[in-house]
Amino acid sequence: MKSILFSLLIATTAALPARAVNCEKADNPASAITIATTTAFPVVDLDPDVKLLAIYTAVESQNRLSGLASYYSDSLDGTLTANGERYHKRKFTAAHLTLPLGTIIEVTSTATGKRVRLRVNDRGPYVRKFCLDLSHAAARALGVDKADDRSVMIRIVSLPGEPPLPDEVLRGPIGVASEEAGW
Repeated sequence: MKSILFSLLIATTAALPARAVNCEKADNPASAITIATTTAFPVVDLDPDVKLLAIYTAVESQNRLSGLASYYSDSLDGTLTANGERYHKRKFTAAHLTLPLGTIIEVTSTATGKRVRLRVNDRGPYVRKFCLDLSHAAARALGVDKADDRSVMIRIVSLPGEPPLPDEVLRGPIGVASEEAGW
């Protein structure tokens, strides 16, 4: 059953239009992406979680979601972020240049293997070599505050206004490019 869902996911995302989504102006980023249907694939009612996964995959393909992470300086504690709230170094938040504000992401350190879930509440980093600015608490939890290797991988868990995807949907089927298969 999971391999069928995975095949449908691949087929669905392959048919997605390749266009940019203006995340700042869209009221609901999930509704800004439409899934194109063709006559080559039969019409199948997909599980709502699989539909969300297809939408998140399309958004992920349009954003930079791997690279080096930096973290905020302690001197920025209490300053305003892009969404109007104050930055607090003890909260699990992050800054990304293009992901919609309010997106929940899962960040994995490739050096330490640690994972944390964060909310995107700011814009940045503005240094080209970095893909993500982490709060001090998030950097410490991942171990990138002291590590020589600051490489991270980012995965969307939920877009603003959408429920988070269940862990079994995020992990995918066992045996198909998953952690359980050794990938």
